[in-house]
Amino acid sequence: MNSIDIASAQQSQETTAQLGPDGSLDIYVVPTETLNSPSYNSLTVHQGVNRLLAPVVASCPHAGRDYPATLTETATLPVGQMRGLEDFGVDQLISGLASHGITTVINKIARAYIDVNRPVGAIDATMFDTPVEADKPSRHVTAGYGLIPRLSAMRQPLYAYPLPAGEVKHRLSFAHLPYHSMLSAQIAAVKTKHGHCLLLDFHSMPPSDRTNRQLADIILGDCQGKTLDPELGDAIAGFFIDEGLSVAWNEPYAGGFITREHGRIGTPRQSIQIEINRSLYMRDARLSVREPHAVPEQIKHIAAVINRFGAFLVKLRQQ
Repeated sequence: MNSIDIASAQQSQETTAQLGPDGSLDIYVVPTETLNSPSYNSLTVHQGVNRLLAPVVASCPHAGRDYPATLTETATLPVGQMRGLEDFGVDQLISGLASHGITTVINKIARAYIDVNRPVGAIDATMFDTPVEADKPSRHVTAGYGLIPRLSAMRQPLYAYPLPAGEVKHRLSFAHLPYHSMLSAQIAAVKTKHGHCLLLDFHSMPPSDRTNRQLADIILGDCQGKTLDPELGDAIAGFFIDEGLSVAWNEPYAGGFITREHGRIGTPRQSIQIEINRSLYMRDARLSVREPHAVPEQIKHIAAVINRFGAFLVKLRQQ
């Protein structure tokens, strides 16, 4: 499979899939010949009209619904049972940010295939038929959710047999490298124009943690105070509170690889992870049913909140 053409993706104004009348979002099992085509992009980039460029970039790494046939043909589970790893519909929630000049980078490839919010060495070496180079296993890798996930969200094995070791390099070059190359390029362009850049990394989460403790509507993560100035964090939290949403910080989601990689407190490059509680817009917020659905009226409402957040943040950062 060829790496994505970064230049052509950068110009993309491709629209995201639309919700069905029942709140469903289609998945795409992508044939190998399509994936090999130079015209296929593993990501989508939304940019403001007339090249409007705000001092903010948005990232959406886990909402991808393109399932490569090489995954579906080797996995032990049907696609419906792999969808629990998706941040269902988050690309729909943030689709209006580009209208405010916030460049939005969206990964199209399903997280079950590769998790672009993991470092390249976050590999479970036990998954492969021959030795692979891997970092010391992190808690995510040990739990089954490394760069190439071993388990579904319901903790069912994705594969019955070891994968070829070449899959690591293959999947990295196909989806991980293009995503991070594009994200870095967009952050650099914003920093060149404005002298600073704030990265928003958007995710969704279930309504409760593993102990059945109810989670806030919005969880903000700054890697325990390492990636965002406190004053800016207070302003962001205040916006969501003013919208009538409950907000928490860093627990249980403090920020992943993307947040850590692209932000540091007290510098011109800062970042924040934004987790949106799926109970705000989904019928089954745990994604445990075979076909997940949103509630169209609720997803429109939360999308409008995020749209207002974009306008608020751009005005704040341009002051």
